[in-house]
Amino acid sequence: MKQRSIFMKSAMTLALASATLIPVGLMAGSGPAGAAGKTVKVFMIPKFTGIAPFTDAANGCKTEGKKIGLKCLYGGPTTGSATDQVNFINNAVSAGDKGILISNDDAATTNPALVKAEKHGVKVVTFDSDALRTGRSIYVEGTSTASIATTELDMLGSQMATPYSGSFIILSAQATDSNQVQWNAQVKADLSMPKYSKMTLAAIINPPSDSAADATSSLQAAIAANPGISGIISPTTVAIAAAAQYLTTNNLCKKYVLTGLGDPNQMAPFMTTANNCVHSFALWNFTQEGTVAACAMKYVLAGKLTGKKGQTFKCGRVKEVVLPGQTVSAGAAVVYTSANVKSAGF
Repeated sequence: MKQRSIFMKSAMTLALASATLIPVGLMAGSGPAGAAGKTVKVFMIPKFTGIAPFTDAANGCKTEGKKIGLKCLYGGPTTGSATDQVNFINNAVSAGDKGILISNDDAATTNPALVKAEKHGVKVVTFDSDALRTGRSIYVEGTSTASIATTELDMLGSQMATPYSGSFIILSAQATDSNQVQWNAQVKADLSMPKYSKMTLAAIINPPSDSAADATSSLQAAIAANPGISGIISPTTVAIAAAAQYLTTNNLCKKYVLTGLGDPNQMAPFMTTANNCVHSFALWNFTQEGTVAACAMKYVLAGKLTGKKGQTFKCGRVKEVVLPGQTVSAGAAVVYTSANVKSAGF
């Protein structure tokens, strides 16, 4: 794993004028984050590098950053490791970066380092997977937890042999991934709704790591342990692609309905005439998530965004609104089928 040296030259001093706290309506003052046109360095840390969604988020941050006076640097562990994320957090503080944007692999593990960073004057905005509230100012989610849960259940239920009736498993990520925990809990809660009352969750599977290999072996074991299931929801881009490959290789695509959250580029090969293993999956726009995260960081650095419910801020032409839990939603989930998967555009 390649980490930035802690001896990296310090960023230029952030010269922000004192700003009065604005409870709502941060629409004014949409100029660059740095005073007098100076650029402010911030560092974006994904759960791990090497997959398209996080690369897209970084590109969104970098592109928007150029418009608003932020230099969005990017780096992180090559595999899911909260301990390695802590090293990147500490290095960003030592390098003089004024802000950290992070998708947390394990909120409990990263929190002490994030709290320490904020005590040193470094602002923290989370994206994709939240930290503990004591370790950040704002959380930018790709889309709402409620939207993800109902979208997953609708995609699965509508494809079951008897619509909205049958048993399924959730092939998730590590048990420490906070976004996965929230989404899966909402799916369980939504099963009490009349529409989903005949759907049964047999098990939630948490592989030991966020690797394709562990997702595959965990799925194989889960299928053996739950012979009565007819569906699989996988709310992680790595695991759903691994599951699609496993079902294809073992000629199981007609036996199980597979859906969840996937990367269009990875999932397109499983939605062809020759291999129609996956009929639908969903995702939000990670580029937009990175864009909104950069905008949120700009206003947090300026002291104009604190996370109070109802605060608003401008991101391009869109007015973003702070929701309960100091959360900002970057957009709606998009369902992909063979008709639109190749035109995803990210």
